[in-house]
Amino acid sequence: MPRAPHSSTRRAFLAGTASAGLAALAGCLDGSLGGGTGTETTVATTPGTTPKTDSGTHPTSATGTSYPDTEVAFPGGPKSRPERPDELTRATAREFVHEHEYNWVYNQLWYSEHTEVDLSCEVHSVEQVRDGYEVLVSCTGYSNTGGESTENGTATQVHADWFTQWFVYYVDADTIARRQATEDEKDEAQG
Repeated sequence: MPRAPHSSTRRAFLAGTASAGLAALAGCLDGSLGGGTGTETTVATTPGTTPKTDSGTHPTSATGTSYPDTEVAFPGGPKSRPERPDELTRATAREFVHEHEYNWVYNQLWYSEHTEVDLSCEVHSVEQVRDGYEVLVSCTGYSNTGGESTENGTATQVHADWFTQWFVYYVDADTIARRQATEDEKDEAQG
């Protein structure tokens, strides 16, 4: 008669399976906790801050979004937020946003030292808006997370997809805002 698995082995397996499920879910997220339809215009704020309304001192995008002096939250992981350029120009804004979005998505797909991330990001447009720049960027990628084999078998590999997602950044001397791009913004960039 076969022996029932040891309870600590079973707990380790269940914990690993639950963790792997969370890693898979991370790849299905679009960067906003509420999902996203592509038409939302939300601006993440730092805890303890209040978004400011457009009183003429804060830039407003073509979609009417007012950008407060704050930075979008950055997910934990092996990549860090890049340094904001000393001199903000069209070229430095493009480079900064490309690296910021790449690192942001990489961290969303990364789960552990056993994670391999394959990611490609592209900047589609850079527009000057008052004292800063709006930058339209998209990324597509995936990750595979494995682990060390156990004495009872091989580790399960978890795959997570980051289907192509588009975001608009606003960057100036005091702000890094990130919101999901509208369908019109995507169509205009592709047209």
